[in-house]
Amino acid sequence: MKTSIAIVCGGYSGESVVSMRSAGMIMHNIDRNKYEPVKVVITRKRWYAEVDDAEVEIDKGDFSFTHTNKKTTFEGVFMIIHGTPGENGIMQGYFELLGIPTTTGNALCMALTFNKKITTRVLSTMGFITAKSIELKALEPYSASFIIQSVGLPCFVKPNCGGSSIGTSRVNKLEDLHVAVDKAFREDDHVILEEFIEGTEVTCGVITYKNKVTALPITEIVSKTEFFDYEAKYKGQSEEITPARLDEKIFKRVQQYSEDIYKKLNCRGMIRVDYIIRGEDAYVIEVNTTPGFSEASIIPQQAEVMGLSKTELISTVIESCF
Repeated sequence: MKTSIAIVCGGYSGESVVSMRSAGMIMHNIDRNKYEPVKVVITRKRWYAEVDDAEVEIDKGDFSFTHTNKKTTFEGVFMIIHGTPGENGIMQGYFELLGIPTTTGNALCMALTFNKKITTRVLSTMGFITAKSIELKALEPYSASFIIQSVGLPCFVKPNCGGSSIGTSRVNKLEDLHVAVDKAFREDDHVILEEFIEGTEVTCGVITYKNKVTALPITEIVSKTEFFDYEAKYKGQSEEITPARLDEKIFKRVQQYSEDIYKKLNCRGMIRVDYIIRGEDAYVIEVNTTPGFSEASIIPQQAEVMGLSKTELISTVIESCF
């Protein structure tokens, strides 16, 4: 008997395009001998399943749909919405009420990790090294001189809740600060200003593999743009080197940090942790609990180096939610 799985994608943010690509990769590579997948698209206006080239409305009462007089329910959800409402705990709370397992952490885990400032603050109390940062709130006045005094120049300005580097800028000159802050506020009503750390940018995926939390091989990011922005991530403007060219001791330490973060934050499924390596120190920059999952995304690259095909990786992520 095949397991019915909803591949839930779309969402309300600018990352919906990335989410649809991720869903396409899953639908193309999922093991259909084991699973019966249905793509379910979430938008602000409607929820629908794609079935037989038709868009069939989802009954939000029990997350089911009826097509050709047959009602379909789901045994599990592969959550691949990047951004709200699938990466911030909203959808997880809904599925927890319905008793349908998902491939992500629970509502609390997702809400925490979606908030960059709170995540780094929590990780800092756990002993991880994080960049200095301050937070601005919409409609509250701010002092450019205080910002520069706190985090220096260059610095990064980014929406507190968001991903794919949408609304993120690197500020090199004081006169560019206000434009960058306004850009970030268009994406969120809380903005983070973070110190620039000169070093090697790396990222490490983590999955639960054969019932054991397992760090994947680390990827080194060499961006052709000023930083690893949307263009670099999704339009080929970066070189992604797996395994990363790190000293073996640092390589293993970053993998261990990533596994520890997965456990301490009560994550499930797959996550990706971003770092800047400066000297012997690994600065935790961000925790992505619904990372990109297209054909060219980093997690599938890392899994392939580990020896896992896309089909095996997808099965591993689904199995972890049960």
